[in-house]
Amino acid sequence: MWSESNNYGFENELDYLRSIKKDESYTFTYPFEYIAKNYGNDNYDIGTADMVVRVQWNDAEAGYTVAYDVPEMDKIDPAEGNGDAASFYESDVYWRLVSDLDGMGISSELRAI
Repeated sequence: MWSESNNYGFENELDYLRSIKKDESYTFTYPFEYIAKNYGNDNYDIGTADMVVRVQWNDAEAGYTVAYDVPEMDKIDPAEGNGDAASFYESDVYWRLVSDLDGMGISSELRAI
């Protein structure tokens, strides 16, 4: 982490962060489960869908930003007890994404997410 006392030779933190960025963008696909049919009393059928996550370098924020999409969201019925794409991202996909980014050397200081 950049600080005034340990500035790694950079005038400000934004320049430092830009210097350690990796590629411009990445795309990940994560499968997740949803309730296909809810019969009640904790009895339900499970379906699987994919979330496509795009991680893009944003120069203005000097960090990676995230956008996600569920191409098959139309088959996920909220009436069966499912949330929206954001709820699937937050409860399931986010933690896998963070783990993958950490594994690639894209630490939290490089993430604007």
